[in-house]
Amino acid sequence: MRAARSGSGLPSPPMIPAARRARVLEILQRDGAASIQQVADEIGISVSTARRDLDYLTRAGQLERSHGGASLRTGSRTAFEPAASVTHGTARAAKIAIGRHAASLIEDGQSVILDSSSTVLEAALALAKRDLPLTVVTNDLRIAMALHARPDVQLLMPGGQIRAGSYTLMGAAAQDLVHGLRVDVAMLGAHGLAGLRLSETSLDIASIKRGFAAAASRVVLLADSSKFTISAFCEICPIGWVHEIVCDDGLSLEDRSGLERQGVQVTLVPAGSSK
Repeated sequence: MRAARSGSGLPSPPMIPAARRARVLEILQRDGAASIQQVADEIGISVSTARRDLDYLTRAGQLERSHGGASLRTGSRTAFEPAASVTHGTARAAKIAIGRHAASLIEDGQSVILDSSSTVLEAALALAKRDLPLTVVTNDLRIAMALHARPDVQLLMPGGQIRAGSYTLMGAAAQDLVHGLRVDVAMLGAHGLAGLRLSETSLDIASIKRGFAAAASRVVLLADSSKFTISAFCEICPIGWVHEIVCDDGLSLEDRSGLERQGVQVTLVPAGSSK
């Protein structure tokens, strides 16, 4: 694999596979289709590495291979979910910007649910830099690690099992924690938002998210604009349950208008504002 060149003219460190594959997905989401050579040139990798990454994402159900390249899968499998490492790296700048803005919405002394989501994780990382006394409920191991050292944060986590290939706690114990809670704000993620339908790939995860939404006085959805092209297996809750969505400025006018017609406040942040 050839290393991409940095602005100083020196080779930058090689990208790990998950980061490369996240970049491949971003290119395909942007362009719809790409040749192996285009992927190799844009990321700064060898043609053989680009081919392996396209083959990997095709086997995972994300892409459709064609002679010399690949395209986004049409009618993607609604129960498919990419590896957490790939998800974390996809639309990275947008997720950081969304998370930082979302963290700024939290006020001193509030009780907050932070859902298991790569974008909500960015909000947790930003919250960890603020001196706010908070009560935080989360079912995500990464979010718990981001906040556990904060002496001013009371952290509550469910028991249960860890979902395979992720950092999410799920099962009866996670469900039980939600019952009887009433919090100020729930910050949620979603696997897909095509057709303004909040959807997830797992019934268990959708049920936990639905419980989180029901427990909150205000529901804030954190989602980058690529989510509006994805439809997953099961609905989380009606879009009308969401009070505000924080998204990057790649959101289409049609989707923004549709959200506002449903009474959802739309806040857009520039994807590059994380820098």
